[in-house]
Amino acid sequence: MAVNQISPERRHELAQITAAFDNDRGRLLDILWAAQKKAGFVTAEEIHVLAENLHCSPADLTEVQSFYHFFRCKPSGRHQIYLDNSVISEFAGMPEVRRAFEKELGVKVGGVSVDGSVGLFETSCIGMSDQAPAALIDLVPYPRLTPQDVPRLIQELRSGTLKPRPVESHWPLRGNFFTTNRQAGQGLTRSARVEPQAVFDMIKKSGLRGRGGAGFPTGLKWQSTAQTPGSQRYVVCNADEGEPGTFKDRELITQFCDLVWEGMAIAARAIGANEVIFYLRAEYFYLLKVVEQSLERMKSHAEWKGLKGRIQLGAGAYVCGEETALLESLEGKRGEPRLRPPFPVEKGYRHCPTTVNNVETFALAAIIMAEGPEPFAAMGTEKSKGPRLLSIAGDVKKPGIFEVPWGIKLGEVLDLCQAIDPHIVQVGGPSGACVSAADRDRRICFEDLATGGSFMVFSKSRSLFEILDNFMDFFVAESCGNCTPCRAGNIFIGDSIKKLRQGKARAGDLKKLQDWCQIVMKSSRCGLGASSPNVVTTSLKAFPEIYKKALREPQNPLIFDFDVATAVKKYDEAVRSSYE
Repeated sequence: MAVNQISPERRHELAQITAAFDNDRGRLLDILWAAQKKAGFVTAEEIHVLAENLHCSPADLTEVQSFYHFFRCKPSGRHQIYLDNSVISEFAGMPEVRRAFEKELGVKVGGVSVDGSVGLFETSCIGMSDQAPAALIDLVPYPRLTPQDVPRLIQELRSGTLKPRPVESHWPLRGNFFTTNRQAGQGLTRSARVEPQAVFDMIKKSGLRGRGGAGFPTGLKWQSTAQTPGSQRYVVCNADEGEPGTFKDRELITQFCDLVWEGMAIAARAIGANEVIFYLRAEYFYLLKVVEQSLERMKSHAEWKGLKGRIQLGAGAYVCGEETALLESLEGKRGEPRLRPPFPVEKGYRHCPTTVNNVETFALAAIIMAEGPEPFAAMGTEKSKGPRLLSIAGDVKKPGIFEVPWGIKLGEVLDLCQAIDPHIVQVGGPSGACVSAADRDRRICFEDLATGGSFMVFSKSRSLFEILDNFMDFFVAESCGNCTPCRAGNIFIGDSIKKLRQGKARAGDLKKLQDWCQIVMKSSRCGLGASSPNVVTTSLKAFPEIYKKALREPQNPLIFDFDVATAVKKYDEAVRSSYE
């Protein structure tokens, strides 16, 4: 369809959509969501019309549309089904469920049924690892699927009678911080009665560090944002919980969203911001109403006066969990990480000083302000204070959320969740550490095994290389592609794992694999590439016997000495030769 063939009605509709967002190019994600709502996709011709309205080039919009998983440029079915292909889902029975969907729809994954009614696709972890296998049907989660469910689901979907399936809440272990009777508002009231410096000092005294994975001291981040010159400042909540195996934010949003908004408001008052933004991952679209209702409740607090709250729905991109990529996404761009410095506290959202923390961090900040820093500081280790929420899934009898103190031993966690014949434990998701369940004395803390919350347990019946294969496919799919080490290096690492899985690798292949892991870690632009090889390097140390057994030349010794300088030199030479 040519641009001039778009109906006047559709042109008017697109004009209304952009006008609703003040024709602001920075609100492109919202605009694309609204434009896609009618048919499930936005054509190239419609992109041209949107570009006219936003006074930018069509290519500028197309590169954004093509970046995000849930934006589509061609017919993809009146209804879309996304199957969770995370390793937990795969082990829980997704292969059988996938085949049932393909049989019922008459298409393979990636296709659309002949009648155009249903598109069948795959996506990474949707935050349902405690009730896998699961899928998103029109962005609504359907957990605990079986092959027998599929014919009925498709029939009801086509007839318009499909009803949501309840998402269960699993909290096998609650502590003293996230209790069901906790009310929001007390911390905000207290923060309004003291000077900003007192708020910073209280958060610093508690020892609170960011719960997103990096663990930067929260009080210091807030204070740094406040001290950076600027007439406008922002507070952003990173609710883009995309690390496979993690689902704690899902539960915090469901049960404690008021606390999250309260923590954001406390930070805003302290740093001098008048706008707070809640970035919610698209996979949690079904929680959007929960977040909206929570915001309305918080607006009733007197201390909220003068503060603007906004919710931004993501569109499917794991890399947006990195704070600078998230800021790019908030500005309506591809979620590609920025070069640092400058850091967000200096130059963040719309080039203004910005504080970015995740869901759990803001909720804990609100609790600390309400109760004082002492109870929090009394828990944990010297460098890791307070409680830690673990999302535990896999081969365990008790999957769910566990509130434990930082510093808890690995073995204690395995006992608490009643692990089933545990062998391999992945702490921190695919970008974290792969360790042996036999290392029971290792501790969950920044000093030893740091984690953003994901804790996956695999029994002795599971294949290490099948797990690694799934993880590396995930990183290849989720790399933003901006830098060569991550874009190409993860492909090489993934191919090497497949070679090991197939029994075709030799000792020399293992040495190349180790070299490439170091190249990707040392030369990638952001945290995705810097951490994606972790699962390989840590599993090599934890399970050398599995690697040795997989080699075609098992008599050759494994090589664990990484020659980083030589590996990087080889990479540089390869890049230069590709341009010559």
